[in-house]
Amino acid sequence: MPDTKPRHASCLCGALRLTARGAPRDVYLCACRSCRKKSGSAFTHAAIFRAEEVSVEGAPGTFRYRGESGRWIENNFCTACGGYLFFRAEVFPRHIGVNAGAVAEDVGPPRRMYWASRRPGWLCVPEGVEAVETQ
Repeated sequence: MPDTKPRHASCLCGALRLTARGAPRDVYLCACRSCRKKSGSAFTHAAIFRAEEVSVEGAPGTFRYRGESGRWIENNFCTACGGYLFFRAEVFPRHIGVNAGAVAEDVGPPRRMYWASRRPGWLCVPEGVEAVETQ
C-alpha cells in the first residue's frame, strides 16, 4: 500500500507552511557552493515531491539564480522570518524540493549526495549514500 500520509513543513515563524501528500519521490544531500551558502552549513538536505502533491499556505518570497550546473533554481522563503522552505528547479520541472529539516515528519534517509566533490574535507559521505561528484 502506498504511503499517503501528509508531511507538514513550515518556516521558523510559521507564516509560510507547506503540506506534501505522500512519501517524497527522492531525498538527497547537496554540497555545491550555492547550497552550502543557502543552508549556512556543509550541505542541504532536500525531499522531492510532485508539484501536484504539494500545497503552500502563505506568500513566499522568491530568489532565482543559476546553480553550478548552469540550470536555474528558485528558492522560496518566508518574507517575515527569512526561513528557507522550498525550491523549484529546472532539473525537476514538475516537482518541488522541500527543505527536509523543515518537515515535521520523517522523510527517510538520503539516497545520494550531489556535488560530493565540493564537500568540506572533514565531511564523510554517510554509509549507503551514493557520492555523485557533480550534477
